[in-house]
Amino acid sequence: APPTDLVGADTTMLPGIAPETPGLSDGAGALELLYASFPVSPVSTFPSLCCAAADGDKTDRVSRLPEDVLRRVVSLLPAKDGARTTVLSSRWRGLWHSAPLVLVDTHLLPGGAAGVRPARARAGAVSRFVSAALEAHPGPFPFASFTCSFLDGAHRRVLARWFQLLATKGVKQLIFANRPAPLPGLRLPSSLFSCPYLRRLWICAWVFPETATLPRGAGFPNLRELVLGRTVMEDKDLEFVLGVSPVLEILVVAGSETRLHACLASPSLRCAQLCLSALDEVAVVDAPSLERLFLISGMTKMSTTVKIGHAPKLRLLGYLEPGMHIMQIGNTIIKAGTKASASTTVSSVQMLALQLHFGVPGEIKMLPSFLRCFPSVETLIVQLKLFAELNCSLWTLVDPPPSSASSSGRAQVLLSVSSHSSRLCFSVSYKGIVASSISSRSSRRMRRS
Repeated sequence: APPTDLVGADTTMLPGIAPETPGLSDGAGALELLYASFPVSPVSTFPSLCCAAADGDKTDRVSRLPEDVLRRVVSLLPAKDGARTTVLSSRWRGLWHSAPLVLVDTHLLPGGAAGVRPARARAGAVSRFVSAALEAHPGPFPFASFTCSFLDGAHRRVLARWFQLLATKGVKQLIFANRPAPLPGLRLPSSLFSCPYLRRLWICAWVFPETATLPRGAGFPNLRELVLGRTVMEDKDLEFVLGVSPVLEILVVAGSETRLHACLASPSLRCAQLCLSALDEVAVVDAPSLERLFLISGMTKMSTTVKIGHAPKLRLLGYLEPGMHIMQIGNTIIKAGTKASASTTVSSVQMLALQLHFGVPGEIKMLPSFLRCFPSVETLIVQLKLFAELNCSLWTLVDPPPSSASSSGRAQVLLSVSSHSSRLCFSVSYKGIVASSISSRSSRRMRRS
């Protein structure tokens, strides 16, 4: 019989972080952000009732509905509630096994609180329920989310069995997070690459499978979204995943546990975000469909080479940091004083976001050269970090060219200011647009020059 019992929870915990975790690093911080942004389950544990039966009316009208409708009803129930329908009557007995199953381990907790996860002592019960549900139900699994478990070397067989069942029973969306961090030597099973129906995949706090030993034909033929959070992986692993995911559109690497040379080569990739990770290099080698590239630095300040090769549709780029990022366009490394030319510009970019330590001479010197690389920018977002009282009458970033976007009235400058000083007075000019902030962190205005 399918399992139906609830599992107790420790409601004093932070989401996804074990009580024994001593502190948060960039990786753990990235994991917390990922927990907060996991895809919403298509099944709710707090449904709203559209109507109620009249007082005293105990007629069972639901069971009279066509079997296809009843199967749909069961598929919209949390796993534990769907399993309980098998004891209602003979009419319901086989429906749970024939309906698609949404399996979310947080739904096994009292109240189904998605933001609360059990302590290590109770997490084993959740894992046992997941194992029982995967064995008992024939699939398919349109959505599976496992974020409560503490899996270590003793669970290798359990881990292998889970992925064997998920692969054979047609999982389409999978969220799989270990707690509290990746364990050295405990890799995800290679059967992960035998899930042909996967469309969205979130992997958090794991060591990536050894891709060099995978059999020919392993891959994700239908995968469109991939999120790798606090994952231990090598450069070749990322290249392999991109190579075996022919329709992948969204890639997120957050809080990588290893330093990466991220090489982006994919005919289908439209959006890439690499954040809170130690990156030696981000190289857009061949990405004809790439439209958005986000680079968000963490606490570790290390230089990163950003190479823009073939990306003809790239229209949004940020956050570039002149103090950290070494910009290379084609074969040319952009330096202070580099002049704009066909080989040093990316004319497709329309929105550019920069992070700048205002007052640091090296960054100020590099900024105009960065901006000349993107002559078609219509929206410039500047995040300023100030550490002292500043008083500048006017700072011109780039002289407006005759055919600049501002001439059509479309260019704009958006400022975000972070300062330890309560008195600020500065203005920034970009392509004929002047943005000012006077005497206050929150007082900002923009005007056309």
